[in-house]
Amino acid sequence: MSLTQKQREERPGPSVRDEILTTEEVCALLKIKKATLYRHTSQGTGPPFYKIGKHNRWKRSEVLAWFDSHSR
Repeated sequence: MSLTQKQREERPGPSVRDEILTTEEVCALLKIKKATLYRHTSQGTGPPFYKIGKHNRWKRSEVLAWFDSHSR
């Protein structure tokens, strides 16, 4: 086993809070419709996202931080 392969196996994986989410997963997490997420995204009022090719992706931690910032 090469050192690089061994290091990879011993390296802890990303935490659940750093998980990368799809549009569908964000909608399920927030319990909102895709149209609502798309509206927030287009208006710049939604959680920060990353454009990967033609797909939007979100970090779970950033979605939850955005959600928490909207508490009353």
